[in-house]
Amino acid sequence: MTSRERVLAAMRHQRPDRPPFDFSWGFAPAELHRLQAATGASDPEEYFGADTRMLRPSPTRLATDFSRYLGELPSGAYADEWGIGRRPSASTDAAHAHLDGFIYSLLDASSEEDALAYPLPDLDADYRYEDFAARVAEVQARGIAALAAMECTIFEVAWYMRSMERLLLDFADGSPFAATLLDRITAIREGQARRYAGSGADVICMGDDVGTQRGMLMSVRMWRTWLKPRLARVIAAARAVRPDVLIFYHSDGDVTAIVEDLIDIGVDILNPVQPECMDPVALCQRFGRRLSLWGTIGTQSTFPFGSPEDVRREVRTRVETVGASGGLFLAPTHMIEPEVPVANIIAFVDAVKSAT
Repeated sequence: MTSRERVLAAMRHQRPDRPPFDFSWGFAPAELHRLQAATGASDPEEYFGADTRMLRPSPTRLATDFSRYLGELPSGAYADEWGIGRRPSASTDAAHAHLDGFIYSLLDASSEEDALAYPLPDLDADYRYEDFAARVAEVQARGIAALAAMECTIFEVAWYMRSMERLLLDFADGSPFAATLLDRITAIREGQARRYAGSGADVICMGDDVGTQRGMLMSVRMWRTWLKPRLARVIAAARAVRPDVLIFYHSDGDVTAIVEDLIDIGVDILNPVQPECMDPVALCQRFGRRLSLWGTIGTQSTFPFGSPEDVRREVRTRVETVGASGGLFLAPTHMIEPEVPVANIIAFVDAVKSAT
């Protein structure tokens, strides 16, 4: 099977020749440098033969001035196209230099008018997708599955602007400001979803972190009120263009309480399924062929602290207990951090490629 055939078969609960794999969330800079030094390869996905490639829209041409929202940025800080201020890590440990801090552009906003006036990005603009379908086709022509990225879909991008504390207080208060901001973000994401579906991408990757490792970050009722209907609109926009497009949803932590809801609004694939707080076998038994699992190999446990044989054992266990009838995509549950031995990465790939 080609990689693309393997991914589509597994995610549609057909039995592939082996489980597909990738490194969905990449490598910390220091770990990437160590891996490159060990292998001599500049691109781990190419070197290891990962089954997917993640694609994003072309860069914005806007040059929005967010100074009225952010003030004068400290040295080294910058604003992204959402106006979210990013402050590079103050850590002296270069290994963890990817851990930025936030400068909240909407921290002091309060009214619906403030939400309407805020300059949001042009992620649904035509020019940002002029070559997207061609890039999808290029990946697929190589026999690789094309993923379309829409991470931090609604909740996360909103709290990155507002702060998590303020946004959750807005939810509790029934704030018109929050409703308007989320609706504007959702409309942009609906347009993006339509673009992705029309491009022929195999999987649209959505997600917001709404879980902690002890359960939901907010009450299920709050999530159902504020986030579920808006995520449903984004999924429906994609499915209106292409009914069979696969929908992937990412949330760190334990989100067992909303899995049935996610399936209800059209999610096909759950990621990353952290084994430290979610049981892949229990999920498989409970949700059967209605949900595929993507991830499941712990980056807090087995990858950094296990031996190569521990990694191989965990891969074998997942294949035997979850992947017997498809529905399993093996991947680290998050970015590979500097504590992970290169030998464990190699053992992971070898174990997946030898699985049946």
